[in-house]
Amino acid sequence: MEEVPNRARPLEAVAISLITLTIISFSLRTYVRTRMVKAFGLDDWFMSFATITYILFVTCVLVGVHYGTGKLSKDVPPADYSNAMQYWLYCYIWYCWTMIFSKISIGIFLIRIIVEKVHLWFIYVALFINVLSGMVFFMVTLLQCHPVSYFWNKNQDGSCIDMDIIIALTYLYSSFNIICDFTFALLPILIVKGLNMNKKLKIAIIPLLSMGCIASSAVIVRLAYVQRFRDPEFLYATTDIAIWSTVEAGLAVTAGSLACVRPLFKVIMQRLGWQSEAYFHPSIPLRGGPEGRNTTNVTIGGSKRTRRTDDFNMSLFSRTGDTEDSGDAHSVGTASTTKLVTAGGIVKTSAFTVKVEERVPGTVPERGGSGSSKEDLGHSPV
Repeated sequence: MEEVPNRARPLEAVAISLITLTIISFSLRTYVRTRMVKAFGLDDWFMSFATITYILFVTCVLVGVHYGTGKLSKDVPPADYSNAMQYWLYCYIWYCWTMIFSKISIGIFLIRIIVEKVHLWFIYVALFINVLSGMVFFMVTLLQCHPVSYFWNKNQDGSCIDMDIIIALTYLYSSFNIICDFTFALLPILIVKGLNMNKKLKIAIIPLLSMGCIASSAVIVRLAYVQRFRDPEFLYATTDIAIWSTVEAGLAVTAGSLACVRPLFKVIMQRLGWQSEAYFHPSIPLRGGPEGRNTTNVTIGGSKRTRRTDDFNMSLFSRTGDTEDSGDAHSVGTASTTKLVTAGGIVKTSAFTVKVEERVPGTVPERGGSGSSKEDLGHSPV
């Protein structure tokens, strides 16, 4: 089937769809972090920057489409062709910064929930390489022509570096993006694997933490079109590169934002008849956050662990009524979790420190210990 001469419409449709999805996902993230969790962290700021730069990126894409991106040169007036090339370069700039900011945000998010030093080093190295390669890619693409305006206006003295360098650098940067994304995807799987969750629930939560790798699919597809940078019909031939770059950057921001809406997901599941129970594996304590974050020290079987009390805690969902009525049970909750442990009236509440309160119906707790056994779940009489 012959290609349609005007490729602008598919690019325009993709850009509008992805910017809409990105704004919605980031709005949900912002709502969760500011209204539900009430803790807007460093990763949220970087994702804010990524969202802003992506909006600028899509704006340049749409303006470029207006001037002639996606069309053959014979269908574009010379003045419009120059403007379209100018906004193509602007897209380069905002694409680079969107990817850099989004990767930093996702990296910080993972650092908060990872405790194994080996895993942390994987995150640090992958993040460093990705950011460094992104900065190099940004500088080379921005300064590929001298003067910079020679990129879109050839009616002046100037020169550009060999296109082979741009192509090679694009392959290299794309490879680093893929490695970084899959590193960020595999580590959460290792974390969830050790949690006290049944298999179905693990399968349900892993995609939520591993969504950052979704953007890699767009990178892989885009690799097939990189050689089109050589095509004399630049605005037309590189449309597929523009489309998949738009998809990649949009999915990076969207996936990074959706990975942080777990508290909202928990509320929705509760309203659908699911009850949230927070568990964590004794051998996999959650990493304490930066200054200003709340953590809980819990003793389980004589082993002291530190766990977070914000939205980065791992939670699973079980059907209300599925819990057995007989026998006692322990659970470790978040700051927003209150759970009736047994039908006899033993209540456990959590508010920044874990407390297990044992109370006999109709009696008043002793004043000496406030009726609670604090921070020692391993030796609780429950």
